[in-house]
Amino acid sequence: MTTRTEFTLASGGTLVVESEGTGAGVAPAGRGSLERAGATVRDSLHTVVNTASDVIEAFRALPRRPDEIEVKFGVKLDGSVGVILAGGSAGVHFEVTLRWSPEEPARGADTNGE
Repeated sequence: MTTRTEFTLASGGTLVVESEGTGAGVAPAGRGSLERAGATVRDSLHTVVNTASDVIEAFRALPRRPDEIEVKFGVKLDGSVGVILAGGSAGVHFEVTLRWSPEEPARGADTNGE
């Protein structure tokens, strides 16, 4: 059965999230029901922002701090619990890319070999 959940946006608009139910059974044909989420999208994404911040801060604490940190993970919106970090069957999958620029020679160093 398809479930539709409506989230309120900070701008005043709405976002409807559609998800497939896991239960089997008979459901009425048509648009189905529309549930109203208990939180706004912004409130729901607060957890995602905090999670990303924790991951980034952990990599910033490396002895040689990366110049760029890229973190990717899936997010599912759920009307009853807010945000779910989506992953495989056993856990959440984070994809992290760290980039360092080549170190530049110190100023005043002889770069011509003279």
